[in-house]
Amino acid sequence: MSKNMLAMLVASVCAFGAMTASAAGLSDNMKTLNTNLQIVEKTDDAAALKTALTDMRAAAQSAREELPAKLKGKAADSAEVKDYHHGYDVLTGQIDEALKLTEEGKIPEAKAMAEQFKATRGEYHKKYR
Repeated sequence: MSKNMLAMLVASVCAFGAMTASAAGLSDNMKTLNTNLQIVEKTDDAAALKTALTDMRAAAQSAREELPAKLKGKAADSAEVKDYHHGYDVLTGQIDEALKLTEEGKIPEAKAMAEQFKATRGEYHKKYR
């Protein structure tokens, strides 16, 4: 009996650890966005640019699901939460456009999109940071 309990406990701990590791927090997602934004601004390599943009897109999608402290306790259908989500929708659209440009070989144009990313970041940080 104790071996079965121990095995169940180990399995539960492993499952919980895997679940929490796959769900990055808002702060981690912001760090990922910032780190990859720097890569987008500096690289001329299409593969590195595509990887950075793809990582940014994943972080933006994950961050969209987290609410900052200013919005904790707000209803999911409140104007503030909807606007917060809209900010990530805008950023994701910008990242998708940069990915499309990268795939078309338009590296300078894709890199130029970083200015739009920063403008979106600035606008929504003022509201919700």
